[in-house]
Amino acid sequence: MRNVLLIMMAGIFILGGCSSKPEQGKSKDREESAVQVIEADLKVPETIDAGEEASLAVTVRQGNEAVTDADEVKFEVWIDGQKENSEMVEAKHDSEGKYMADHVFTAEGIYYVQSHVTARRQHTMPQASIKVGEVNVEADGHQHEHEEEGHEESHSHGHDREVSIMLLAPDHIHAKEQTTLSVMLEKEGEPLTDAKVKLEISLDGSTPQWVNLSETEPGKYTAGHQFFESGTYFITIHAEKGHDIHEHTETELTVK
Repeated sequence: MRNVLLIMMAGIFILGGCSSKPEQGKSKDREESAVQVIEADLKVPETIDAGEEASLAVTVRQGNEAVTDADEVKFEVWIDGQKENSEMVEAKHDSEGKYMADHVFTAEGIYYVQSHVTARRQHTMPQASIKVGEVNVEADGHQHEHEEEGHEESHSHGHDREVSIMLLAPDHIHAKEQTTLSVMLEKEGEPLTDAKVKLEISLDGSTPQWVNLSETEPGKYTAGHQFFESGTYFITIHAEKGHDIHEHTETELTVK
């Protein structure tokens, strides 16, 4: 009788041990599926003299980890009111997730610097301003000479905002299979809700397909899409909210 009881108890322990493994596996899967947003800390001088070379720096982190393997880091530079004439400056990794570049600001004025950071299937674009030389700046932060009628739309975009755009996609995507694509939007560290988000998807210069995303949880916009061919697709993410926010960024996806 004693031997029978020992066998039954051993069986219970074995069953208990087996039943715990799937739960551990699920917990691990949940942890791995939780994607941390990359953060970019942009640093530029507040004021410099015309003709002076300035150091532009952005430090990229994901949680407590320094991101040293960013796919691309650029600084977009333009003078107030002339974003259509902006310059792109390539940045190089210095150390501990810090990417740097030098740029000469030749003329006086208020300049804006926006870092475009693409890393780990995410994209973020913090922005800052630099006062170059002696400039008459009004209370709204714009140069007096650029305050003209008909420029309300260009000035409505908040220069101090930080909008983070992150594309979430499976690591392995196969042609002719339904794929879930999601975009995470954050503004100043908080979910950006009630935005209009769509994807512009093209393959090798072909006519793009447009995919509208729906907000499934605060700041997360999702849709299903089927890639009909294998190859490298170019994805442009468009995010709009009212008259204040109209952002877009580009990334790539490989489909097997």
